[in-house]
Amino acid sequence: MRIPALAFTSFLLASFVSPIACAHEPKEYTILLTHEGTTPQAIPDDVLVQTDFLFFVNVGDREGVSHRIQFDADGDGLFDGSDDFSSDWLSGSCDLDENGSKLNESCMVTEAILLGPENGLLPGTIQLRHQIMNHSLLSEVNFSVTFTEDLHNQPIPELGPYKVSQEYSENGNRDLLVVVLFTSLMGILAILPSLITRH
Repeated sequence: MRIPALAFTSFLLASFVSPIACAHEPKEYTILLTHEGTTPQAIPDDVLVQTDFLFFVNVGDREGVSHRIQFDADGDGLFDGSDDFSSDWLSGSCDLDENGSKLNESCMVTEAILLGPENGLLPGTIQLRHQIMNHSLLSEVNFSVTFTEDLHNQPIPELGPYKVSQEYSENGNRDLLVVVLFTSLMGILAILPSLITRH
């Protein structure tokens, strides 16, 4: 009966070396684009983290009016830098054929923008510009979005009568965690022969 003993040991090892940080489930934060601006007009600073998406939806129904969002990715206050980018022009609706397919493939009503280094966006406050094209008349309104790093900390579980309450971040000191894991591993290896010989 060596398998149960080894399985038990493997389970214990897995429980000790499981990651401490919980993964963040990316979410989409919806921003409605209207002729009056964006809804909401401001996003609370503690809502968005890296890997979330800004989901822009043109809800306007006026003919000949489209919207887009520009991103000042390099933080220089301008929106025409080599690192800056913008969403597509978003229409209120797209014409469809009898099969429900878009007649114009470039027609877009919504667009999701990832908040992350993949788009040149680093945690902090970024400046955005909402552009409204009404036929040939362009209007612009600036606003900002703040997002933080995706850090999810979880306290170390209780070990015997002692409680370790210090939290560990990605940049934190993990020396105590290494000592606990090493001590636990040594204890498991010490009792492993007796578990195997008993069965």
